[in-house]
Amino acid sequence: MDERIEELLIKRVDGELSFEEEREIQLWIEESVEHERVYREFETVRKHLDVMRVEFHPDVQECLQIIKKRGKKRVRLIATWMRYVALWILGASVGGYLFWWNLEDEEKMYRFFAEGAVPRNERAYLVTAGGEKIVIDEGMRDTVLLGSEEKIVRIDSDKVLRYEGYKIDEVKENKMYELVIPRGGEYRVVLEDGTIVWLNSASSLKIPERFIGEERQVYLTGEAYFKVKRDSLRSFCVVTERAKVQVLGTEFNVSAYGDDRDVVTTLVNGMVRVELQKGEFVELKPGEQARTAGEDIEVRKVDVAFETSWITGKYSFDNVRLEELVRQVSRWYDVNISFEEEALKEVRFSGAVLKFRPLEDLIEMIEATSFVQFRVKDNSIIISKR
Repeated sequence: MDERIEELLIKRVDGELSFEEEREIQLWIEESVEHERVYREFETVRKHLDVMRVEFHPDVQECLQIIKKRGKKRVRLIATWMRYVALWILGASVGGYLFWWNLEDEEKMYRFFAEGAVPRNERAYLVTAGGEKIVIDEGMRDTVLLGSEEKIVRIDSDKVLRYEGYKIDEVKENKMYELVIPRGGEYRVVLEDGTIVWLNSASSLKIPERFIGEERQVYLTGEAYFKVKRDSLRSFCVVTERAKVQVLGTEFNVSAYGDDRDVVTTLVNGMVRVELQKGEFVELKPGEQARTAGEDIEVRKVDVAFETSWITGKYSFDNVRLEELVRQVSRWYDVNISFEEEALKEVRFSGAVLKFRPLEDLIEMIEATSFVQFRVKDNSIIISKR
């Protein structure tokens, strides 16, 4: 996208186009579906930004003016932030202080981000029942991973893993496979019943070769979004270490990372039953979220589009603790981040970041709107108070 189009898109979402400029950008939008999608993304993120301004009242304009006066590097940051709408993130109770690295630290940060802390793509590997590890890279298309024409696990032309071709009388021993998503990856799989699963980074899903019996059961570690194929005769069950979610046909998100305190289930449509190991359960309605904390289940209303935004290519945060934000960032960018002081974990943020933007963009904006600073030590990032 050239700079002229970027400038016109920003002016349009801000309502600042002249008549001639309006005609120019409208022609560009109508050229392709992709152009229209880019414009809609700009428009959506700008609306969310306006909501964040109202809710948290940060002095955004003053902060931007300060940044613009601080040299070419910060001007480039604002250009990236505004033109690409790749990132907006606002501190919930912080000021607009800025941290300036010395030249040595800045060079170290630059090398770290250029060489390691970059967003990833579709990456995964499949572990067979016999322990064989089959790597799935982002370039794979139309590739048979296992089986023959009548019994196939394959990658289709859209880079989606598919189980297909199985017949009940063919399955004598129902083998289990495990789809593993490393830190910095994500992948989508279509199960043999037609259920679609989006798996987030640092997650894994154990899948039977064939669903047999009255229940379709899978085992999840990490986070996944499920679009379950309805089957009135067989329920679908997602089992995690601390809870299980049971449905007939619906769309929902489950986050069950081992280092998170809660197992979080968000229902998009249909109905699900969330059950703890001791037997306590709740049934969710669309727009509700269940959080299991220890032996209790808390249910609340949420914005499901916000809560499940990761499957559309971005992470959204709503007044979350910096510690929680950092855990998500660490999984996606495959970096180690630690805190110098425990109190810094409680700083709260709201906003969104596109998943495929460089980590440097996110860090610079957090620093520009908070009193924390990031520095590189060896192969890790340390957060400290400025």
